[in-house]
Amino acid sequence: MKPTQPREPRAIRRTSNPDDKEGEALDNAFHLLREMTSARRLSTLVSRPTRSEVLQAADDYIAYFPLEQPRERARELREAVLTWREGEEIPQAVYEATRQFVLSLGVREPACGWENDDGYQVRAIDRDTYGTEPPPEAASAAASRSYSDASKKAARLAQAVAGVVNIAGALASPRLWAKATPWPSREHLVEHLDQLLSAFGAELDHQKFAAPARRLRALLSAWEPGPHVPADVSEAARDLLAALGIEEPPGGWDAPEGPPEGPSNDSG
Repeated sequence: MKPTQPREPRAIRRTSNPDDKEGEALDNAFHLLREMTSARRLSTLVSRPTRSEVLQAADDYIAYFPLEQPRERARELREAVLTWREGEEIPQAVYEATRQFVLSLGVREPACGWENDDGYQVRAIDRDTYGTEPPPEAASAAASRSYSDASKKAARLAQAVAGVVNIAGALASPRLWAKATPWPSREHLVEHLDQLLSAFGAELDHQKFAAPARRLRALLSAWEPGPHVPADVSEAARDLLAALGIEEPPGGWDAPEGPPEGPSNDSG
């Protein structure tokens, strides 16, 4: 049996997107927080995240991510990190809170388990090699793909939620909708709901917004958009926004100013 080749220490992946600073912040926050799921992952890094870096990553999700459940898990993670004193051993509560945060984004636990995840292994390798060690180059490339897939999924979730929040916010406010000419097509509205429902995959039924989103989709598929929003459509849109953690604006949904933004008529 060949001796195990030493692996190069890993670096935390970083991305740059000058055209989307919020997306860039979320991507980089995800890459950093993914490393905080186990002491073993941290042990293979060239440089471990500092306490302040972990706090900033949690704050980025609290500030920018549109879905309430990951934001709530990020707040819980932040509270756990505050118990960690720089220079001391990281409390187990930090690892546990980070795992719950990652799970809230739809990223599953590694097949080898959190404690055994060293950052080099990915599920495909764990499944196909039956315990054998992949070459360092293959492990590095596979880990890179794993990171990329997970970060893309987080970005896709954020985009899907943001699109639906934009549309539902207008449907919830008949005054605002009446001003939003030309109105989006039925197909455009339904497409955004479909993107939200499909983005979460198998985790969809665990989300409290799933039922309101399906109800709104059914109503929209039977309505030809015009200047007047049916009462049941407005009610369903408000229920969906509430399930997504979007609070009713001051003065109510029927206030003259309505929500700050109207529906998008673009194809994205």
